[in-house]
Amino acid sequence: MNLFALMNDRRVVRIPLTAEVQREMDEIFNNQEQKFRASSEEQIAFDGKYKPDEGECLFIEDYDDIDGLHAAIANPLGIPQIAPEADEFEKIKALFMGKSQDGKRIALVQNFDKRKVLSNKGFAIFHSADVFKKVEGVGLTIGANLSAILEDGRLSFFSFHSARQIFDLSQYFREATDEDLNSFAASEALKVKDLATFVAASDNWIRGKIALVMQSGILETIDFEATKAAALVFGINLETEANGDKVALVLPEKKAELKKLLRFLDEDYFQSVLSSTPHLSNSKRRV
Repeated sequence: MNLFALMNDRRVVRIPLTAEVQREMDEIFNNQEQKFRASSEEQIAFDGKYKPDEGECLFIEDYDDIDGLHAAIANPLGIPQIAPEADEFEKIKALFMGKSQDGKRIALVQNFDKRKVLSNKGFAIFHSADVFKKVEGVGLTIGANLSAILEDGRLSFFSFHSARQIFDLSQYFREATDEDLNSFAASEALKVKDLATFVAASDNWIRGKIALVMQSGILETIDFEATKAAALVFGINLETEANGDKVALVLPEKKAELKKLLRFLDEDYFQSVLSSTPHLSNSKRRV
């Protein structure tokens, strides 16, 4: 199998490997595929609401491979090689390898972000043969798990929000209904001062973001107090208040401020905070 990268601008590039590294990479991705399939014995059609339990995964049938992952796997020599520059590696959105098996086209996909880039920006060293050596050139770290498997037209994944950082899945999520808004506002992690005003102010954009935030489960895992400093980088003042022995996030009453907050909580936006604020990446969160 060949190693490819899907870039932020939707380009697909090939990452050339030595024969020895190629064999090791094949083994890594094949082992991750086995782990993924063992953890997803029951597959459930994605409906925007259900969160998979252990042993379950979600899938979207008839996914249109508009980025051309299968085409790249079928014709690797037709794919340009990645430029060996740190700035180019930081544009990688996902890594993938693939194969044809039992008449099916299979793409094995890992999420990727710039924290996994190894470069000689500044002065970087790594441990080898009992000593630390300087990093020469640019490299990357391979993740421990697959984010998704694209098997012909079926896209399987555990987290919709992780998958949509890689794939264009905008057509597959729905807007929150009034019932969803009431359920969202009733969360112990939130404080809504005026429920009727909140529901009335929720336009299509707000409803779409709330559906995404609810699906991500981020309100169940985020440490609001630890995130306040990071939010300020984006001009967002997170207001919290005590809720028993927990902390609740106060939803802004002004529509513009509410939209800023929801955009922050949305997985893609929050990921950028984690990337720029490493100490927050250890917060417990669904992946």
